[in-house]
Amino acid sequence: MGMALVGGAAASLVGATLLPLDQQVGTHTSAAGAVLGIGLMAAAVNPAANVSWVRAGILYGFVVLAFEAGAKLLWNAEFHIGPVIFGLAFSLLLIALYPERKALVPPSRATAPPAKTTPPPSTPATTPPPPAAEPTSSA
Repeated sequence: MGMALVGGAAASLVGATLLPLDQQVGTHTSAAGAVLGIGLMAAAVNPAANVSWVRAGILYGFVVLAFEAGAKLLWNAEFHIGPVIFGLAFSLLLIALYPERKALVPPSRATAPPAKTTPPPSTPATTPPPPAAEPTSSA
């Protein structure tokens, strides 16, 4: 699904040149934008529980900048500054206002807490048998 959404977004850059690719692969770029907006609204209610949506909102601003710059450089399209300002402003606001900024950066494998290891099963301690009683001689 993610690849289809990205493909549809890329197709929206070139318009109908490649056919309506987003609809051909079964997605719709406007619906993808609506889902992102709904996820961000859900994250606004409880941001700590929805950190992935907050990360996606932060990423949005930088993706808009990359799309606009790419369209300008590759196709000499008009650079629309409005979406760039909107996207980057809200990305920066999400970073600045997030209650637990350290949670925005996922831990790397090197700094991740060690995985729980189970100790090997313990074997019951064996005690040596008591010494055999010496036979008594009755002489």
